[in-house]
Amino acid sequence: MSSLLWLAAGAIAGALLTAAVMAWHWRRWQRQHTEQLESSIQSHNLELQIALDELAEKNRLLEQQNMLDTLSGIYNRACFDKRLNNELKRSRREKTTLGLVFVDIDHFKKINDTHGHLAGDAAIQQIASALAASLKRSSDAVFRYGGEEFALLLPGTELSGCIELAEHVRQKISATPIEIGSLSLTVTLSAGCYAAVADANTCSNDYIAAADSALYQAKNLGRNRTASASAIATPIIQEPANEN
Repeated sequence: MSSLLWLAAGAIAGALLTAAVMAWHWRRWQRQHTEQLESSIQSHNLELQIALDELAEKNRLLEQQNMLDTLSGIYNRACFDKRLNNELKRSRREKTTLGLVFVDIDHFKKINDTHGHLAGDAAIQQIASALAASLKRSSDAVFRYGGEEFALLLPGTELSGCIELAEHVRQKISATPIEIGSLSLTVTLSAGCYAAVADANTCSNDYIAAADSALYQAKNLGRNRTASASAIATPIIQEPANEN
């Protein structure tokens, strides 16, 4: 009888040991499987994040390209419209002056007709570069508004500052012939300036109309000069027009 008890106890002990070993292996396998699964999920999450980051960067570059003028390399009209609206909101909110300058290449059609469209393209490119180089603050921006016309958006700049910047660029361009291959071409600019603090009734067309009026005044008075919308009847600078 005691032999049977010992045999039974041994069998039970063996079964318990086997069960314990199997349970240990099961827990070990489960732990390893869980770790592998977590590692796989982390790896997939990392790959997904990398893919999302790459997609976001491509979208950013695409959006940036859509905001650039292909010929001049500066911002285009669509970007100007968006930026002007944003700056108007900021001017209205912070009660700060927003300056706008329109710049136009004088007698641009004559350049194309006399020297060809490649010369006209080169003139646009070099003047765009000169305008961009004239900006001193990261908040300032230059745009190709259309054709041979450019726009300078100058947040926080009073009218006097707009005039000073426009005159600096105008004088620099008129004094520095544009080199186009073997051709040395003298180009002049006309500029119209406007600056104001936006109020609740101000819209982008108000700024555009004011700067445009000043630009047309500069052209009507003979070109190669700067005028402002606050005193359109009297141009800021008067110089003989250059027919080149």
